[in-house]
Amino acid sequence: MFCVFFLPDYKSLFIHLFHVALTAVSISVLKIKTMLGLIVTSLVLVAVVILYNALKSMRKCDLLSLGSKIMHKTNTTRLITLFPKSTKCRGVKASNGHTLFVGNPMFVSTLEEVLKLKARDDDVFIATYPKAGTTWMQQLVWLICNDADIETSRKTSIPERSPFLEAVDAPPVLRGIQSVENWPINKQRIIKTHYPFDLLPEEVRTNRKGKIIYVARNPKDLCVSYYFFHKMGNKIFENPGTWSEFLSKFSSGNIEAGSWFDHNLKYWKEFQKDKERIYFVTYESLKKDLKSEVKAISKFLDKELTNQQVQDIIQECSFDTMSKNINPALAKVGRRLGMNFSQFKFMRKGQVGDWKNYFTLNQNIVFDHLYEEKMEGTGLDFLFELE
Repeated sequence: MFCVFFLPDYKSLFIHLFHVALTAVSISVLKIKTMLGLIVTSLVLVAVVILYNALKSMRKCDLLSLGSKIMHKTNTTRLITLFPKSTKCRGVKASNGHTLFVGNPMFVSTLEEVLKLKARDDDVFIATYPKAGTTWMQQLVWLICNDADIETSRKTSIPERSPFLEAVDAPPVLRGIQSVENWPINKQRIIKTHYPFDLLPEEVRTNRKGKIIYVARNPKDLCVSYYFFHKMGNKIFENPGTWSEFLSKFSSGNIEAGSWFDHNLKYWKEFQKDKERIYFVTYESLKKDLKSEVKAISKFLDKELTNQQVQDIIQECSFDTMSKNINPALAKVGRRLGMNFSQFKFMRKGQVGDWKNYFTLNQNIVFDHLYEEKMEGTGLDFLFELE
């Protein structure tokens, strides 16, 4: 009897032991999950810190470029948030003491990087005040330097072949300071810039590296073209207001790129001192006799072209051909920046004398007075219409 009474209940014991084991396992799993959670959280925090430090150490212009690449990869249709609408134009002083009159934040981000850019002996800088014929000259110079290679020029857009010095790289086609810095050493750089002479790279100004081609355009036609460009790009430029308001800003220099007079006259002055390295040409002389200018620019760049190559370049750089081939390519850049290509074209008319359709009699009298005052004694004058 006693032996039977003390026999253990194996079933109950088994169940008890199972519960104990299950509890232990549950506690272990919970601990493992907790540990894994802590590890993952720690790794995320470390990654965040590393990313933060990496971003913090990046140049502002590189951050803008990175943002544009991310937006391109994620198929964001516009870069408006990346290149915010310009604030009111203001003077931004560079480290060399000279001032850039600008409203668009992108051009502020590249200012110091441009000053310290390493220049190359074969660099060609195409410098202009905006809407003076920049794109036209980019195409001309690229074709001259590349033996009138029309086929290649039609396969790749101008921004891809001739980077914009003070812009940032923004896919799919805009090439800026990053592309200039990383341009293949065995390929010549043909660089576009709207910067005033005093804000060109230090090595270009003081070490006399590279060559500069400056295109100047009569201020009346340029002002009209610049007005419509602001209307087309009102998502990234300061609102131009009415024509009268814009003309007033332009006349005072209170506008993106600053004073037309200061910009042109400084390059004109430097041209007088260094004609071997600086070529100064007007938009009007290009329109009047493109063949002579193609030959003169070729000579300036030490390029020998055949008569056929000269003729091919003239044909390819006619306004009709440029407008047909260039406008669609540049629209890819513009649309991603929020520019309005539904109502306006990048290459609008290309005429000399179109200003007469916009200037009132009084506006013309006032501007002529300003022009005479600013240009007196400089030796520089412009054609305001062609015969």
